[in-house]
Amino acid sequence: MKTIIVLQLTWLCYCLSGALGQGDGEREGGVVVNKQQLDKANTPSAFHTMLIGMMLEQKVELSQTKTKLESMEARLNASKVQEEELRTRLRNAENQLDELRKMNQECVIFAFTERPRVAFSAALREDGPGSNQGPFNTETTLVYRKVITNIGNAYNPTTGMFTAPVRGLYHFTFYCHTYGANIAFLLMYKNGDIVVGTADHVTSSDGADNGSNGAVLLLEEGDQVYVRLEAKSWIWVESDRHLSTFTGILLFAQ
Repeated sequence: MKTIIVLQLTWLCYCLSGALGQGDGEREGGVVVNKQQLDKANTPSAFHTMLIGMMLEQKVELSQTKTKLESMEARLNASKVQEEELRTRLRNAENQLDELRKMNQECVIFAFTERPRVAFSAALREDGPGSNQGPFNTETTLVYRKVITNIGNAYNPTTGMFTAPVRGLYHFTFYCHTYGANIAFLLMYKNGDIVVGTADHVTSSDGADNGSNGAVLLLEEGDQVYVRLEAKSWIWVESDRHLSTFTGILLFAQ
């Protein structure tokens, strides 16, 4: 551009010097005008032609430069779009990685956190070949010494007590065999409080009965559940047929 400006100024000076030069000519309004110089100024010269050619070349170069800049701008915009796509993919990958880490932690916790398993069944043992438990002068805790199942060892066959190892929902049942000629009252307790019971009253026409009851209890860790025989009550026991039993199972921990 600087070259073009210089050439244009040079051309302007050249024209002015020719038009204002002294020689054979005419004077108009006090200015001497040389017709030959004017004619020469109005006639394209080689210099003028060269100047026009250079200007055309500069115009072509500018057009090419503009095209290159537009192409570079398009590539730059495309690069920005690709960069944004890569950033989005990276964020998605990081989110997926975080989810996998959380799942892995949960799996590890689940794998190393053993779910408690608690279940038991026990039966009363006879003192001889077919005998009765009771009657007793006072209410007495029944000790089911014949352990059938005791997963988790929460039932104690020495005391007849079940002690909850964890907080949760438990299901208990108890069964007994009685004779109509003898009164029978069994009560299931939780920490000294009666929950449910079963009874068989004395009748003259009833030979024998089976009594049972049960309940679902929400227990805290350390709570105790057991069965007691009321005073003056009586039940029949046979070791080989396990007629009187006490059962409990943990449904789910909380």
